[in-house]
Amino acid sequence: MKFFFAGDFCSTPSTKPIFVSEELKGIIRSCDFKVCNFEVPLKPTGVEPQKERYYQHDDAPAFLEELGFNVFPFANNHAFDYGVKGWQKTMDAFHTQPFGSGTYVDAYRVKVVEKDGVKVGFLALCFAARFGVFDDVCEHEGYGCAYINDLKVNHVIMDAKKVVDYLIVLPHDGIEYIDIPLPETIARYRDFIDYGADAVIGTHPHCPQGWEEYKGKPIFYSLGNFLFNSKQDYSYRAWNRPHWYEGLCVILELETQTRAISCRTVNTRNVDNLGIIVDNDKQRDKHNKQLCCYLIDKEEYDRCFQQQVRKIVLTEDLPKLDTTFHDITLKKSLRAIARYIFNKLIKKQNRSDFAVRRMLKHDVQRAGLLRVLKHK
Repeated sequence: MKFFFAGDFCSTPSTKPIFVSEELKGIIRSCDFKVCNFEVPLKPTGVEPQKERYYQHDDAPAFLEELGFNVFPFANNHAFDYGVKGWQKTMDAFHTQPFGSGTYVDAYRVKVVEKDGVKVGFLALCFAARFGVFDDVCEHEGYGCAYINDLKVNHVIMDAKKVVDYLIVLPHDGIEYIDIPLPETIARYRDFIDYGADAVIGTHPHCPQGWEEYKGKPIFYSLGNFLFNSKQDYSYRAWNRPHWYEGLCVILELETQTRAISCRTVNTRNVDNLGIIVDNDKQRDKHNKQLCCYLIDKEEYDRCFQQQVRKIVLTEDLPKLDTTFHDITLKKSLRAIARYIFNKLIKKQNRSDFAVRRMLKHDVQRAGLLRVLKHK
């Protein structure tokens, strides 16, 4: 059995102009099951676009299915950007229904595929996003995504292995835009293997990260973007994200007689938001090799970790804390007070406080912040 795994996909403009190279199409179609994280929902009819909430064009599901994709994890931090109506429209748009979200019971249900009597299960999980994730252990009402750190997950894995031959965990977690996973991410993904998973393939950081073999099982910490364009046109460029347009795809092969698992990677590239091609640049392979080396060389890992996490935390996270708690100048103080009073009058949540809560709620991001503050 052969599986093809691609990273995050989002196309807010129509997918009609987007081409996929024949070389990549051939690789995808050579596999039995093709997996792609459908990162962003469709927008309900008649609903205006909302700030900081993303949606995909209505033709995005058909674009992926025409390429041959037939397994769609839908447990991510944008799944409920347009509420239950957006989520439901997305679910209804696929011939093969996405998984990892829905009611509490449905969200944690393992997706099972079968070929020649061999059953393979998929479990999709997400970090504690700002909304739409069952991260409150006491609140199981409504709709949401499966929470990665719910203790229920460990039991789901153990129970699933009683009914499937292989289990693949698909976590959507980590800190965005850095090349290596945090120690907390490494520990949690290894946990999945310890509890019985046969492979772990992650998404969310929007750049490829390293991978390793743990107890004979593969762990890929992030596949990066297959294609991600959340803007209204094709011309936008994520100029400050050096690996935004680089994808890492995985071909995983299960030898059902010997139960051996083998993997190989395929580097892809998003060309001007209008094409996805195989990237044969040798520098990509060199970069990937270096990322993997970080995972086995503690000294190099620590150096890279401190450098990358400090950059993200100091430039993006700490300013949020500063503007929330330390309005020290008269001008800033007066503006903060005026904004606070205005928000109270219109019953709007203070945006800085909201950003801080969102940052602290994300387990791995909070861990990175604490690590940096500890050594600051």
